[in-house]
Amino acid sequence: MTLLALFLLMGGAGCNRENPTGEIQIKDFSFLGCKEETTGFTKSAESPEYIEYEALAGGYLHLRHVNAVFNCCPGRIKADVSVEGNTISIVESETDPQCKCICDYDLAFNLGPLSNNKDYTLIFSRYKRELVRFTIKYSPSLEGKVDIKRFK
Repeated sequence: MTLLALFLLMGGAGCNRENPTGEIQIKDFSFLGCKEETTGFTKSAESPEYIEYEALAGGYLHLRHVNAVFNCCPGRIKADVSVEGNTISIVESETDPQCKCICDYDLAFNLGPLSNNKDYTLIFSRYKRELVRFTIKYSPSLEGKVDIKRFK
């Protein structure tokens, strides 16, 4: 009986190895692009920019930022997260852009862990400018889409 209790205790303690503090983080970041190169700094409405989200197991939210605009020769594209209360700020950025052109990329990542039935305000920013702000109530069935107005 003691051995069984020890085994269950060890198994339970090992479930959160990736994020032992329980702090909200970004996992599994990836991007696809460059979809269409443009030499100007504005994009047409032909390729609308938006964010899709869907709840995953374990309190995570899968986010897809479709048609995010970055340099067509970025050194690296990444997303960083910071949390203040129930406000989650996601800053997308690129390092060492090499070309004088832009294009659309699709970014994808998982955000969490989030608490069930809790409200969160998500703020997406790029180039030190807020792109969109929206509020969700996290639940295992959560999914949705938010459109982003392109800045000029």
